Amino acid sequence: MVRLFSAIELPNPVRHELADRLAAVRTATPELRWIPPDRWHITLGFYGDREHPDRRAAWFREHARALRPSRVRLRAVGRFPGVLWVGVNALDGDNAATLRKLAGTLADQQLDQLAFVPHVTVARWKRGRPGNEVATRAAAALDGYRGQWWQTSEVVLYRSDLTADGPVYTALDRVVLSGAPGQQR
Repeated sequence: MVRLFSAIELPNPVRHELADRLAAVRTATPELRWIPPDRWHITLGFYGDREHPDRRAAWFREHARALRPSRVRLRAVGRFPGVLWVGVNALDGDNAATLRKLAGTLADQQLDQLAFVPHVTVARWKRGRPGNEVATRAAAALDGYRGQWWQTSEVVLYRSDLTADGPVYTALDRVVLSGAPGQQR
C-alpha cells in the first residue's frame, strides 16, 4: 500500500514569510509538534493508502491538466482534529473550484460535495483537551494572517512514507499548469 496526496509547492519567499509569522507562535506553544518549513506544501487532496498508485497517478494527471495557473495566497488559520493549518485563497473563483475538485478522493465521487479544504499543515498534536487548548491559542495568535500573492505553476502527486523522524515525501508526478511560464507544448 502506498499513501498518496496531491499538492502545490510553496515558493521560497512565501515559505519564509510564513516561517517568520509563525516564529513567535512556535516559541509560545512548544506543546504542538511544529512541521519543519521544508515539508510545507498546499495539500489539495489526500488519497490514503492505495494498492495501485499508477491508477491514481493516471487520474491525477487527467484532472490536473484542467487546472490553469492562478494567483493564490495563504490566509486564515483553521483546525482539523489534531492538525493546525493555514488556508489558501485563490484570486480566480473558477480555478478555486477546480482546485477543490482535484481534492477528490475517488474519481467517481461527487467531488463538489467534499468538505476538504486545501491547506498547509503547520502543526500537529495528539488529540485531546490539552492539545486542543494549545492549538486554539496558536490559532488565535495567527488570526488575520494574510500572505503575499503568488502564481501557481504546477501540481505534484506525492508518495508519503511514514518514518520515526516524520513523513518522507517523494514526488511521483508533476503537471505543469496550462499557460504556466516555461511550459513545454
